[in-house]
This record gives sequence, structure tokens and C-alpha cells, in this order.
Amino acid sequence: MSRWLAENSHYIGAATLKGQLYQVSYYPALVTGDEWVLGDVYACPSDVWPRLDVFEEAMGLEPEYERHLTPVLLATGQWLSAWVYWYQKPTTGLRPVVGGDWLAFIVT
Repeated sequence: MSRWLAENSHYIGAATLKGQLYQVSYYPALVTGDEWVLGDVYACPSDVWPRLDVFEEAMGLEPEYERHLTPVLLATGQWLSAWVYWYQKPTTGLRPVVGGDWLAFIVT
């Protein structure tokens, strides 16, 4: 999916937002929280969103994620509103991703 996203959108840059990450399995879950969480921002054409929504399981009666416009802080210091997928299931028993950087977490 990351390759497809790179081919079908435009990378804006690294960004942070306030939240908390957890490890669900081989993928992270973002929920509300007070930690700075690292991510990437892409400018996506409207036809990309339906495929991303399916990939993120953000559809149906009990979606795993919901997509919401959220303030994010770009590495350049600029704030903008970006679509962010927020985890909708309970996080009880999930391992917290300390430091808010999923890629650094999965390497350790």
C-alpha cells in the first residue's frame, strides 16, 4: 500500500500530532492522547480515499478506524488540517508505542 500511495499522491513531509500509538499486531493504532506522534502527510486526489478507507477498514457498521480532519504540525513548523485514521476499538491489552514513532518502534 505504501508504494501505491507514493505513486498516486504527493508527499508533503513529516508531521506530528497529539495522540497515543499502540501496537495492534503488525500495524499501529492511533488514539487520542498527549504524546507527540510522528507521521507523514500526503496530498491525495479524491479518488485515492475510497481505496485507503478500505485498506484501513474505515467502512461498515463497526469500522476499525475512522478518518477525521485533524490538526498536524509539519516539520517546517506549519500547522494544517489533514485526514487522519483514528483507531476505534478498545486498546486494553495493547502495547503502547513509547515515543510515538512507529517505524523506530518496530525496528527495536
